[in-house]
Amino acid sequence: MLTQTQTGVIVSADGGVAPVRSGKAGDVIVSELQPRYYENTYRRNTFSAYASAQATSLVGTAMVGLQLTNNSSTVNLVITKVAGNIIVTSASTTSLVLASGSGQVSAPTSQTAATRVGNNFLGAAAPQGLATNAATFTNAPTAMFPLLHNTAAIATNGEDQGFLVDFEGSIIVPPNFYVCIAAVGAAVAAGGSNLAITWIEQAI
Repeated sequence: MLTQTQTGVIVSADGGVAPVRSGKAGDVIVSELQPRYYENTYRRNTFSAYASAQATSLVGTAMVGLQLTNNSSTVNLVITKVAGNIIVTSASTTSLVLASGSGQVSAPTSQTAATRVGNNFLGAAAPQGLATNAATFTNAPTAMFPLLHNTAAIATNGEDQGFLVDFEGSIIVPPNFYVCIAAVGAAVAAGGSNLAITWIEQAI
């Protein structure tokens, strides 16, 4: 089917009918009336989890920090943003990474619920994804993306600025997979990190 568009600038009055506009390469030109995530949030599909004052462990089956597991059979978890900082001296921790694991056909054991988890449309239904501050998994995760470089003792040099990474939906957690934030070098000290993750739940 051929879809015809019009190149160049179009100025229309409210209530008029305007053609679809394209660039000279045939690309369709659109603009965002609402912020990027408005539609999914308005439809109650966007969620966030927060882990307050947590140690963050090295990769292993028993993880502490912030984890997000998909045991649903009906949705994918689409990662949009991951954020955090180190707030207690953890001089041997060199960095934080986003890690992923597979083979989680049932919920992880030894769970501690995330400090806060909820719908980004405040008051709407809870997510299908499982957010935890601590959990034990079938298989250990592997690092996939750097998030933060940790410099040295906070008491001496002050804390790093922290991080906010917008993955723009480029990471999808399908059923039986999970993602987590993990330390490199050495675990973050007890009570040493604040962590957050935001995701969209899309029907498979």
